Amino acid sequence: MAKGSNTKAISNEEIIAALLQHGTIKEAAAAAGTTPRTIYDRMNDREFRAEYMEAKNDIIRKAVFTINEKLSEAIDTVADIMTDKDNNPAIRLQAAQTILNNAGKFAERLTHDEYQSRNEGKSPFDFDFD
Repeated sequence: MAKGSNTKAISNEEIIAALLQHGTIKEAAAAAGTTPRTIYDRMNDREFRAEYMEAKNDIIRKAVFTINEKLSEAIDTVADIMTDKDNNPAIRLQAAQTILNNAGKFAERLTHDEYQSRNEGKSPFDFDFD
């Protein structure tokens, strides 16, 4: 009997769920009751890969949305620590450094995003000489 010939037919959704829940193809295959070869075969299918990437990206989008919902609260918390005169000066300084470090990252990201939106589809090396 060929290896894996007694495994049940498994849907793309079941494999995708197992892949998203487990860190490796081997672990996903065991959890889904199939073989790693079955998952590798599916991963070679363009439509399956697209379904998998869409599911994976959906999880990432949801996580980013959740983080963004808490961002203002997190900033307020760090600002409260920074401005509370009863806190140890070293803790207040660390909170200030946290705000400064992240402000630079946010500004850089905003600049990048604004550049991208103004220059949709253009290379950074495309120039208008009009």
